[in-house]
Amino acid sequence: LLRIEKALFHHESILSASYKFTNNCYIHISSIDSNFYGVYFTAKNSDIDLVSHVNDFCNELIDQQLRYNLAKSNNSIKALIIKKAFFPFEEHE
Repeated sequence: LLRIEKALFHHESILSASYKFTNNCYIHISSIDSNFYGVYFTAKNSDIDLVSHVNDFCNELIDQQLRYNLAKSNNSIKALIIKKAFFPFEEHE
């Protein structure tokens, strides 16, 4: 069981990180309580080093959370770029 703080990591980040490990592990995610998610790992093969995969998962989780934070903070810029790309001759508001 890997306990993940809900205050630090968004559930979308946990799902994105989990998806990258589904080739080698069965992953179950649940809410343990109001403060933590629980991520359960089961190796698909006996030759898989589960500890190493869990450590790699932790790094991937940080990466996915940073991506989530950047996407959220840059959402208005992204919308403006898309608007200019697809509607370049629209009058200014």
